[in-house]
Amino acid sequence: MRHGIKTFLLLFSLTILSGCASLTSSIKKPKLHTVAFYNTEKLYDTQNDPKTDDDGFTPGGVMQWDQDRYKTKIRHVAQVIQTIGGKNGADLVGLSEVENRQVLDDLVKSSPLRKRRYGIIHHDSPDPEGLDVALLYNPRVFKPTSHNNLPIRFSEKGFASRGILQVKGTLAGEPVTVYVNHWPEDRGSATLGATRRRDAAAELRRQVDAQQKADKNAKIIVLGDFADEPNAASVEKVLKATGRPNPAYQNELFNTFYLWFVQGKGSFHTRNDNKMRDQIMVSKSLMNTQSGLHYVHGSAQIHDPEFAKFTFGRYKDTPRQTWSHTLYLGGYSDHFPVYIKLQQAK
Repeated sequence: MRHGIKTFLLLFSLTILSGCASLTSSIKKPKLHTVAFYNTEKLYDTQNDPKTDDDGFTPGGVMQWDQDRYKTKIRHVAQVIQTIGGKNGADLVGLSEVENRQVLDDLVKSSPLRKRRYGIIHHDSPDPEGLDVALLYNPRVFKPTSHNNLPIRFSEKGFASRGILQVKGTLAGEPVTVYVNHWPEDRGSATLGATRRRDAAAELRRQVDAQQKADKNAKIIVLGDFADEPNAASVEKVLKATGRPNPAYQNELFNTFYLWFVQGKGSFHTRNDNKMRDQIMVSKSLMNTQSGLHYVHGSAQIHDPEFAKFTFGRYKDTPRQTWSHTLYLGGYSDHFPVYIKLQQAK
């Protein structure tokens, strides 16, 4: 009889523990989704395109851009992307300074990224250097429904540059719109550069306004290399992207990297100074943590793995770039990627 009672108590205890384990396992944390941006620093193939100014990036060009250097560059960029956002990787990766669809195909098929099976969205642009923006996406999580290259109406006659890539789709089942940018840099004239960036900001703002007019709760993600810092007039005044998370300012975008800028941090290093040129902004609809897909507060990060930066000397902790002017350094990029996390409310 005593053995019978002991057996009964043991079975009863195991049943209770099993039930508790099942309950614990059923209460899962909401899945995080990483959204990233990476300026790859002149990711050219080795072929001359007569329509663009890429002559230097050929085997016989000034950069001596041969297959060995190209394959190293592809592998390096892939290694950096592979390590963004932890073991699950990034679900969306905006890219800039990619020459064409071929380099993107080579990138996602390279050994560091092959298992991720990224989809590619890319449009050729009228950029004189032939460098475009693109979006890689995890097809298990993001389902694109439409994409367009939005031309920028520059006030400067005869000037052309890459457009803004607009991608609409569903992320974890929720409709979102992603805008991938690479605004014009200062080329010869800082005044002209600033005017061109204001034109780019105005075009992007028109697109955001149209979306928010149609749906005030539209979930919008803006990412890119803006060639300006978060407090620049093009970003803060024209685009209306600020460091103010207050939802009362519904038409503003929240710049998730404003605090990084205030702290003197940066994704790009020049003239002994950090520049926060790479940024990710979200609509205020993504700031509501009580409803659906939302931005995880404090998740904005500059991704600076040890292998992709200088670890000693004058340029310690800055990006290990591929080039210093025409000198080949064999690094990764002159920018670090940036990323944020999104999740769905419980």
